[in-house]
Amino acid sequence: MKKVVMFLLAMILSVALFGHGQMAALAASQYPTKPITLLVPMSAGGGSDVMARAIANVMQKEQILPQPLVVENRPGGSGAIGYTYVAKRVGDPYIIATVSSSFWTTPLAGNSPVSYKDFTAISALAMDPFLLMVKWDAPYKTLDDMLEEAKGKPEGLMISGASGFSDDRVCTSLLEKDAGVKFSYVPFEGGGDAMVALLGGHVQLCWANPGEALNQLEARKARALAVSSDKRLALLSEVPTFEELGYESVVFFQFRGIVAPKDIPEDALSVLEAAFKKLSESPTWQKEYIEPNMVTARYLPAKEFSDAIVKQNELYSSIFKEVGLLK
Repeated sequence: MKKVVMFLLAMILSVALFGHGQMAALAASQYPTKPITLLVPMSAGGGSDVMARAIANVMQKEQILPQPLVVENRPGGSGAIGYTYVAKRVGDPYIIATVSSSFWTTPLAGNSPVSYKDFTAISALAMDPFLLMVKWDAPYKTLDDMLEEAKGKPEGLMISGASGFSDDRVCTSLLEKDAGVKFSYVPFEGGGDAMVALLGGHVQLCWANPGEALNQLEARKARALAVSSDKRLALLSEVPTFEELGYESVVFFQFRGIVAPKDIPEDALSVLEAAFKKLSESPTWQKEYIEPNMVTARYLPAKEFSDAIVKQNELYSSIFKEVGLLK
């Protein structure tokens, strides 16, 4: 009789534990139960904003997540304001942020209270090059024309970019070093603002990601002199690379991805990681973001992206030292 009772108790406990495990799994699968904020730490219209809105649109269109992603811009401090806001939400899986160069560069410049160590990697999504832009009616139509003009101006032509310690600043330094010229670099809060400065005639040159520049190029408001990729872009095949024009040092790409605050629940991380993997494999994502914005698809899952973030930080640190931005 005692053995029968013990057996029945064991069965009841086993069923209870099994039921608890199923309930836990069900609870995990129910994330998210409310909209998720997709924060862009840059101004509207820039490359990060373009990517964020494409992500939200494709996620919603293909019902990849049961709740929408709500894009919110928090520009300022070259990304420091937005990233600090996200980092302070430790453990909160209902806010994620876009990753672009300022994720690394602003902390390296000493201008942010947080760094990559304060975030959870979700996924890498893409890499994009940089276009050197002028207004459509600028007096120089080619890179050599512009460089000839720059060499004749000791004070330097004015060139705008997204923040003072950024990919744009690196590209400027690389071109200065390779071409033997000097520019007057003017930092802005994001790529959108930098482009506005160019179109308004406040600067003569501007760095822009292809996604930021395409509308202005198609409207013939701006012209691209060269691109920092290692080969010409399919949708801008008329734009030469710096490398083919003889400036082999000016080959540079920006990493893009998604992060969350530290210590988010494992189930939420798994759901987000799976969602962005599905996004990266979606033909809609390829057609609506990768191809029209002329970026290179580069999906990495959470662990691999976490490792890549550390390596990217080391890369920026090395380049900034080489061009004299860091000691």
